[in-house]
Amino acid sequence: MFCTVIDIRGDYATVKYDSTGIESEVAIALLPFGVDVGDRLKYENYEFELI
Repeated sequence: MFCTVIDIRGDYATVKYDSTGIESEVAIALLPFGVDVGDRLKYENYEFELI
């Protein structure tokens, strides 16, 4: 699944999944180091990867 980081507040980032349009909060510790608003991510096998 692909998603976009749309907001970062404290220890959580809000991501929006492309396929469903659902927004979800994800702990920043689970995301790749240096992730920023607007970055595109791939979620696969319970891991986020910066693309």
